[in-house]
Amino acid sequence: MFQDARLHEGYPLLSTLSDPLKKAGREIIGREREKLQLLASLSRAELCNALLLGPAGSGKTMLVQGAMEQDAERLYLEVDLARMVSEAGDGNLMAAKLKAFFDEAERFVNAEGRELVLFIDEFHQIVQLSDAAVEAIKPVLAASGTRGIRIIAATTYEEFHQHISPNQPLVERLQRINLSPPDQETTIRILQGMAERYGVADQFYDDHIFRQIYEYTERYMPASAQPRKSILVLDGMVGWHRLTGRAMDRELLADVLQESLGVNVAFRVDGAKIKAQLDERVFSQDLATRAVARRLQLSVADLHDSTRPMASMLFTGASGVGKATTVSTRIPVWTPDGSVSWRSAGELRVGDYVFARDGRPEEVLGVFPQGEQEVFRVHLADGRHLDVSGDHLWSVRPTNHNSSEGSRWRTWSTREILERGVLIDNSASKNGRGTPRYAIPMNEPVQWPERDFEIDPYTVGALIGDGCLTGPTLALSSKDEWIVERVAAGVGAAGYQRMTDKNYSWQFLLDPERHATGPTRKWMKTRHALTGAASRLIGHDSFGKRIPMEYLTASIEQRWELVQGLFDTDGSIGSRSSSSGRQNVTYATSNSGLADDVRLLLLSLGVDARVRVNVRPGWPSRDGGVRSERTEYTVYAGVDNELKEMFFSLPRKIERAREAASQVRIRTKRRDQVPILAIEKLDAHEDMVCIYVADLEHLYQAGDFVVTHNTELTKQLAKLLFGDDQRHLIRFDMTEYAEDSSLASFRSELTKRVWDLSHAVLLFDEIEKASPLVTRVLLQVLDDGRLSDDHNRQVSFLNTYIVLTTNAGSEIYRTIAQYASDDTGSGKQLEAYKKLIRRSISSTTGDNRFPPELLGRIDAIIPFQPLSQATQTKIVRNKLKQMVQEVLVKHNVRVAVDQRVLQYLVEDKGDTDSNAGGARTAVAKMTDEVTTAVAAFINENPSERRIRVDVVGELVSDDKKLLVSDAYIEVSAVR
Repeated sequence: MFQDARLHEGYPLLSTLSDPLKKAGREIIGREREKLQLLASLSRAELCNALLLGPAGSGKTMLVQGAMEQDAERLYLEVDLARMVSEAGDGNLMAAKLKAFFDEAERFVNAEGRELVLFIDEFHQIVQLSDAAVEAIKPVLAASGTRGIRIIAATTYEEFHQHISPNQPLVERLQRINLSPPDQETTIRILQGMAERYGVADQFYDDHIFRQIYEYTERYMPASAQPRKSILVLDGMVGWHRLTGRAMDRELLADVLQESLGVNVAFRVDGAKIKAQLDERVFSQDLATRAVARRLQLSVADLHDSTRPMASMLFTGASGVGKATTVSTRIPVWTPDGSVSWRSAGELRVGDYVFARDGRPEEVLGVFPQGEQEVFRVHLADGRHLDVSGDHLWSVRPTNHNSSEGSRWRTWSTREILERGVLIDNSASKNGRGTPRYAIPMNEPVQWPERDFEIDPYTVGALIGDGCLTGPTLALSSKDEWIVERVAAGVGAAGYQRMTDKNYSWQFLLDPERHATGPTRKWMKTRHALTGAASRLIGHDSFGKRIPMEYLTASIEQRWELVQGLFDTDGSIGSRSSSSGRQNVTYATSNSGLADDVRLLLLSLGVDARVRVNVRPGWPSRDGGVRSERTEYTVYAGVDNELKEMFFSLPRKIERAREAASQVRIRTKRRDQVPILAIEKLDAHEDMVCIYVADLEHLYQAGDFVVTHNTELTKQLAKLLFGDDQRHLIRFDMTEYAEDSSLASFRSELTKRVWDLSHAVLLFDEIEKASPLVTRVLLQVLDDGRLSDDHNRQVSFLNTYIVLTTNAGSEIYRTIAQYASDDTGSGKQLEAYKKLIRRSISSTTGDNRFPPELLGRIDAIIPFQPLSQATQTKIVRNKLKQMVQEVLVKHNVRVAVDQRVLQYLVEDKGDTDSNAGGARTAVAKMTDEVTTAVAAFINENPSERRIRVDVVGELVSDDKKLLVSDAYIEVSAVR
């Protein structure tokens, strides 16, 4: 506003829509050349206008203020575009408002005899408003010399190229002046002037703090311009100094950088303790920790190449990855003879076979205990759940494939899913509940081997459904003689006959060639008909029948036969609701255990199965009383219409299924995924175990065939550098970026994550699996430390520590483990293999070859030494000590452990194979046998205060002639 009331009344638009330009708040340094350019433009005879171009924060306004100090004859006003737009309302009215404004400005010049300089910052906004607004300002620009009105416009390069440069007549009316960010020396002079102005110059003995401010802002704020970003940091230091009296030194600079940028600069790490801190957590890897420490020392001393990331390292060594589930989680497994079908996660061993997502058996390459961790229960929409750790990884994708996150599968931890939100808020929906945001892959049928049964699976299923197994003879209750005939053949009966007193009950005749018969032994007895595994059906009434485990874990074809026997008898197709039009395949029973068996059977075949419970009211009995209410369990099979006939072999039900398939489908449901319904953090800590499988997708089936993922815990570097091993470790599973088409998504995700958190450890896992195009992006990051994001912003990688991992060369580590083990990891044995390891890595073949040129850009290749038996013994001994201490603290029970227990775990049950995870196998055995046995004894004997753990039996390590040891762990009270 004009201070002179007369001027305010005479020129209302000038007074309302502009303000006198304020004087500069500090000395203007280093813009002498640009200032002369500007003053020369304003002194031209005709076109007296200038366009200042420079990044935000480069000092465009300060330059105009500096020109005003030397140009006292003219009046400098700053136009308030926001106020002008607000008053105008739309583009057409804005044009009229601009014309009136400039007419008034010309009247001021003529009446007052003083030229006007109008400074319009964010000039591109006028162009954005309307073409009419641009046309209104062109005549003023063209006649600026004769009308006495000079215009200084200002904008950024990006806005200029997007909005202004296409309008060539407008560009020709403006003298372009480029403002490059000041160099280091100029910026330092500006900072020194600030220090003088704010009375803190005595805090600086020389300019090294100013130089560090410049260097760190250049490194960590590439998208901002000098001198503004350096001024902001110094201003933050001044604030802390005034409030607390702290010295304006490197420590305060570090705190301000942490506060304003989230950057924890390397000089805050205690360089003298790097090696010791790593060794505290990484056993017997002296060579590896020494190599990492040497690289970090450069960063701590700030002597590394400042144009590249802080450090880049390739970790290579024996496989040691897995996923963290509770040791009690059931895992379906494959054995050649089908003798074992399930194991707990804690029982898994290297060499076992689990099932991949597509149902194929895949070998377990590593089993790694993770100790006690918080338990998260992940609930799926089909009723299944799995107990896992917060770091456990899932392969997920949005349930809404049109969402902004896209439809591709990506790998996230349990905690990341929680942070992103499990449900979409649908408070206005009918049920008021949220919609699941993410889904995991649906499992395909597990491929257990074929079994040799005396009674075929169909017959067992039919007898479970309609068989009468409690009487003296084998009978079946069915109105379908087709089923009776097939069951008769299945049990080897000579024939069948309807029971005289019941229309739908049948008895089976003995075959004289197979059974000894007589006048009183006409009918087949149950015990003759049911043999082997099926004999466990004998004596069970309808509330006690269960599917034998052998039949639940037979081959895919045999399990479908079992399904048909069950559904031919107690299965049906019927509409769940008349409005939906869906014809559901269901199985009904009053036996809750049988319902669970049927559900598990269907899930093993990759069929979505859910159990619903209905309580039916009582009904009158023959004696005049009322029968008690009855609970019924219904298993719903979620399949598409065209697959419904697979559940039946009974002709009339097949026909019914085909009729249902011919009906119009109201809604199609995705069958290849299962939504995550909830994630519940349990109030418990449990032992977790990780397994690593030889599956290219890194997926396998756990629990009730839930498809889950592998993970590894590479945290110590992030924890050492940033004090946080969760947020500051950014992990990329490079198997997700194996296709060339994934380049854009990888670049977008990488730049987004680093823009959000510029100081972190970036872990690129299994780099050899990445597409060559993706690898080239990493080469650029390693070379330049910068990458453009989706918004064309420069993202800095200069404060990242880049770790790449590879399994290439694992065959070399297997040899080292067998013939060159090392108790310290000193690297003496590795030296002879270093060239071989490097050659093996660079010559890795496959669909995505490990690029040799990547090795030339990596600061260090870090090999990890396979552990010797002596080192394994030390690790397991420490674990036993932790267990003893934990039992004492939690239960006030003293535990004595015999020395042979350690020998049993490491020598008899351990594994020195490099791919077996070293001591982890022995630690897993300790959890399974020792810790579990101690827990069971304490629970059963709560009054005992002193117990001991012994090995009973002879150890293989004591007698090499023994092929198999009968030794086992025993826990007893100390008397």
